[in-house]
Amino acid sequence: MPDDLNLSMFRAYDIRTPAVRLTSELARRLADAEAVYFREVLNTDSVVVAHDARLTGPGYLTIAAQAYRDAGLEVLYLPGVSSTPYFYYAAMRHPRSAGVIVGASHNPAGDTGRKIVGPGVQPIAEGIGAADGLLEIKRLYQEGRSHRSSTPGRIRPIDLLADYIDDSMQLADVPPGSLKGVRVLQDYVFGAAGREMMLGFARAGADLTPVHFAADGQFPLGDPNPVKPEVIRPGLEQLAACDFHLANFFDGDGDRIDFYHGDGSYLSSSFVYAALLPEILRHFPGDDWKVFADLKSNPLAVIQMARAGVTVDVIRNGHSQIKQALVDEPKRLGAVEESAHFYQAFSLDGQRYCTENTLYFALLAARVWLDDRPRVGHMLEIQRMTVREREWGYKFPDDGQRTEALQAVQGFFESQGARSMHRMNNGMELAATLLRRGLPFDVNAQTQLASDWLQVCQRVSQSEDGLARWEVVGADRELVQSARREIERLTAGFGRGAEYRG
Repeated sequence: MPDDLNLSMFRAYDIRTPAVRLTSELARRLADAEAVYFREVLNTDSVVVAHDARLTGPGYLTIAAQAYRDAGLEVLYLPGVSSTPYFYYAAMRHPRSAGVIVGASHNPAGDTGRKIVGPGVQPIAEGIGAADGLLEIKRLYQEGRSHRSSTPGRIRPIDLLADYIDDSMQLADVPPGSLKGVRVLQDYVFGAAGREMMLGFARAGADLTPVHFAADGQFPLGDPNPVKPEVIRPGLEQLAACDFHLANFFDGDGDRIDFYHGDGSYLSSSFVYAALLPEILRHFPGDDWKVFADLKSNPLAVIQMARAGVTVDVIRNGHSQIKQALVDEPKRLGAVEESAHFYQAFSLDGQRYCTENTLYFALLAARVWLDDRPRVGHMLEIQRMTVREREWGYKFPDDGQRTEALQAVQGFFESQGARSMHRMNNGMELAATLLRRGLPFDVNAQTQLASDWLQVCQRVSQSEDGLARWEVVGADRELVQSARREIERLTAGFGRGAEYRG
């Protein structure tokens, strides 16, 4: 079916597309639609704009800024390469403004896209935000709508990097010089996170070794994705060769952060979050606080979160959906995804913003690694009691074969005694299937797991065409490897491609 307008770029969470499919004309058409949405739906008169490390970012941002100015919007520009969390911070500092960052996260170097927020850093996604968010922008784009003002808007540069670093350090309880003695390796894979991390950790006094720190939109290592072994191999080799307390690996736009212990052990995001929760809770006085953990989170990590004194509920994947769920529930203080995304309800000038700040989480983790090594070691010991096959996927020729493959996998594990979950406790669709055997869906501090417990997660990708993803975690290696072999066998008959990591 022809897609002359490149409507497939409108995804569930944001906009993603190969740059060759977003011509200058279509980029202007998209920016015009966004401007109409900002002016006529969100009723705002200003927009914060930024771009990440991608080579096409400045060009697309220039086109967008001109369209916004023509619509009478004031354009608040973050000069140079920006990480997505720094962009979110700038949006927090301008709570009446909309915001757009041009980039494509961990996608290949030839892709582009944007993440969009409304005033108050309100996530704008498919069905999320005023007038159904991205669906309304898509409709305006299809209609070719534009807004022309008799008075063009101004473009004004803003530089909040020093404030972002100061506020992140204060929030993490990391005064200047207080990380003296902690040895950290950070690999930015030529993405956007290097500048703020290097400046922040230098001010904190850490002994930081930065790797691939200069932003390079050609991404010489490959797709800027810390899941891909070939991308992080050089950094891991340096970690093994030297003496570090911990290491961080980031994605292209700096909103994902993977953690490795100094001995080279990977500590999954759910266990990292469990280790950090007692410190995070110091900023949330009172009782009855709750957090979300995505459906792939290790159940043993969820138990540790609950023992920190919070209620933990399963949530679907997707940064916009998670942020909106935090907005909707004032007693939710944060969330974690096993894909290395960490979320929190931040307070600034008396307002609550549910978003991401990897600088804060990196600083906080370094402090915990320095001050509470037994707790970190305890999380590693618990994690080693389990085995995990980190998320992988296959691309299928069409949606029908992909659906049949997913159904075959679900049917098999249900025949082996697993139960399936498709909705969150609040009724929201998981947009995935969570299969568990030997453990309940509601996990708390007292939960006991069977000796042969197994968890399988499967979902349709919302950011890559034709892709389905699986992740398996369980009580021992044979259980997990057997489950993976069955998934490989069951999906082979539906035309799947080679294994996909990303």
